[in-house]
Amino acid sequence: MRKRILALIGYALLAGALAACASGPSVSVPDTQPGDQIEGEYLIGEWCTNREETAASNQQAAFSGLLNVSPVFWRFGAEGTWDISVSGFLYESYGSWQVDGLNKLLLGKKSMEARPYQAEFKNGDLYLTDDKGQFTVLSRCD
Repeated sequence: MRKRILALIGYALLAGALAACASGPSVSVPDTQPGDQIEGEYLIGEWCTNREETAASNQQAAFSGLLNVSPVFWRFGAEGTWDISVSGFLYESYGSWQVDGLNKLLLGKKSMEARPYQAEFKNGDLYLTDDKGQFTVLSRCD
């Protein structure tokens, strides 16, 4: 019985260590300008909608800062998958993503044509600008 308990504790510690390694180190993302090449590896991971920065950026561009920004939590997978969550815990598949050209990101919702966004990184945040010039700003989730 004692061996089983020790084995169970050992497996739990091993599982915890593997889970910690699974997330991997985050990639350091340099600031970019329009026209700079963005890399897909910059996007991989979990992002949170930065509501304050989204509102401020839209106000500076003469749009309303009062936006209902959703989804709140985004996850970009290495294989081009795009998942969302309202809680930050349970994610559901939402579509796909792909870097297209220098600073263009294509986001495609399930069974819909992908929409292009201009993507730019500032201070580690991801600024997405749609075809109307409106912003969505994402920050890394901790």
